[in-house]
Amino acid sequence: MAKYRKPGTRSDAPVNPAEQEDAFVAKTIEFSDWAQRNRPVLTLGVVIVAIGVAALLYYRNYRDTLHTAAAAQLEQLQQRLEQGDQAGVQADLQLYLDRFSGTPFADEARVSLAQISAGMGDHEAAAEVLEPVAGDVGEPLGAQAAALLAAISEDAGNRQLAQGLYERLADRAALGFQVQDALADAARLHREEGDLEGALALYDRLLEEMDETDPGRGVVEMRRAEVVAALR
Repeated sequence: MAKYRKPGTRSDAPVNPAEQEDAFVAKTIEFSDWAQRNRPVLTLGVVIVAIGVAALLYYRNYRDTLHTAAAAQLEQLQQRLEQGDQAGVQADLQLYLDRFSGTPFADEARVSLAQISAGMGDHEAAAEVLEPVAGDVGEPLGAQAAALLAAISEDAGNRQLAQGLYERLADRAALGFQVQDALADAARLHREEGDLEGALALYDRLLEEMDETDPGRGVVEMRRAEVVAALR
């Protein structure tokens, strides 16, 4: 009686080792002949790969060296700023941005330069240097730049731009204190512009963001009460 097999299965044919060896030798000879015929192409390919690897290693080394230099120089500039050399640091930060604009430290340098420029009364220059950083308010440094740009715009008389920045920060900033500061400033501007209902809504949002034990909660509640009284 024939033995049962699973459907679709069959007995494997015996493998001849000599045939396998002959096939391997034939493939080896075939590849060798192909390599001989295409030697220039293979040589060029090896050269291209070698150049690519060398370029990648050079770029990584250059990038690491550049980032190290950028971090060290920015630290030196910040130390000079703490010592009161604002005018000198302002000029050197502009040179710093020319040299290290593509590094992760450039945005921090922009914020420092904007703070110096605003402190010296040059609001236009401060706003210009902040704009590339202030767009991404979802990042802590971007939110810091946007808050600074809003304050500078407010001081320069552009309250509409400042209001928009504060509200964008309130909606998108990642850190809680940045959201709370933005809500407080936005509410203040609405109140100063006579939009009491808008101010009230922002104060309510701010209170929702704050902890019950927050020491600043009482001040916000007082300002909210003043707005409610003015609406009656």
